[in-house]
Amino acid sequence: MQSKINLLGLPLEQLKLKFLEIGLCALDAKRVFPWIHVKSARSFDVMSDLPQKIRKILGEKCSIDRPERVVLQKSLDGTQKALLKFEDCNHIETVLIPEENRNTICISSQIGCAIGCKFCYTGTQNFIRNLSSSEIMSQIFFWKDSLEGSITNIVFMGMGEPLLNYENLSNALELLLNNKAHNFSKNKITVSTSGIIGESFNDFAKFGVKLAISLHASSDEKRSLMMPINKKYDIETILKAAKKYLKNSNTDYITFEYLLLKNINDSSIDAQNLAKILHKIPCKVNLILFNKWPGSIFQESSMEKANKFSHILLSRGIRTIIRKSRGNDILAACGQLKSYA
Repeated sequence: MQSKINLLGLPLEQLKLKFLEIGLCALDAKRVFPWIHVKSARSFDVMSDLPQKIRKILGEKCSIDRPERVVLQKSLDGTQKALLKFEDCNHIETVLIPEENRNTICISSQIGCAIGCKFCYTGTQNFIRNLSSSEIMSQIFFWKDSLEGSITNIVFMGMGEPLLNYENLSNALELLLNNKAHNFSKNKITVSTSGIIGESFNDFAKFGVKLAISLHASSDEKRSLMMPINKKYDIETILKAAKKYLKNSNTDYITFEYLLLKNINDSSIDAQNLAKILHKIPCKVNLILFNKWPGSIFQESSMEKANKFSHILLSRGIRTIIRKSRGNDILAACGQLKSYA
C-alpha cells in the first residue's frame, strides 16, 4: 500500500503542484494551506470551506499526521524531551526549553548524524537518513499541539547537520517565515552548523536567520581532533564564510559555539587565540560546559575556568556568555540527544 503524502512540510507553491498531481486545483491548495499552518488542523474533516468530495480525496491520498510520541520526559528544570516515531519506525528526539515569557524548541534535521564530532552523543549513532520537510515541521506541530503557550524561538540544534539536509531545511524555513503561515521573525530562528560551507551555504543566506557555527577550538590541530569535518572545512574557510554570510544575510552577528573541555581547549592561551581569530568578525561566543553522556571520555571544565575564559574574551571586546545547561538529568542538553542505543 502506497504511503499517503504528508502535507505539513510543503510551501504553498509545492502544495499547489501536489494538488494538481492528485486531481485537485491550485485554489483548493490555497484553501487548505491556512488550515494546516495557521489553524493547525489535525484532520481534513474540519476544513469546513472545502466541499466534502475534496475532503474525501485528501483523506484518501494525503495526511497531515503528526509523528507518534513514544516517550515524553520532563527535567527537574522544566525542560521536556520527546522521542518521536515516524511512519517508517525511525525515531528522533526534540526538546522544549521553557523560560519566563519564552518557549524555545530544539529541532532535529536528520536521523543520526554523519559528522561524528567526538564530544556529541548523537555522533555515536549511525547516520540513517535525512528528515523530510514534513518530518521537520511535524516537530513544530508536535510542540504547538502540546504547549499551553506559544513557541517563541526555534533552534535547529537537535540531531543531525541541518545544512546537509538543505532542501528540506529550506522548505521548513520558508513555511516558518511566511507571514501567511507560521509568521516567525527571522531573529527568532537559529540554524546551527558544524561548518558545512558547501554549495547551499550562499543560498541559505537569503533567509536571514541567525547562524550559529560550532567552532570549539582556535586551531585546526585541536578542532580536527574533535571534529573530523575540519579536515574538509578548516577554521580559515569557516571564518571567511561567516563574514560572507553576515554581508549576504544582513544579520548583525554570527554566534560561535565553543564547548569547554577540561584540559583540552579551556586554557587561557586557547581563549587568547580565540579572541585573536575572531576580533574582526561581529560575533557572539556561547561558551558551553560539557554535558556528560554514557561512554564519553571527556570532562567538563570548572566554572572557575569558564569564567576566566569568558573574562579574556570580554576584555578583548568579544561579546561572550556562558550558556546555562538545561535538561541534563534527562539527557536533553546540548550534545546529549540520541534516538537509538
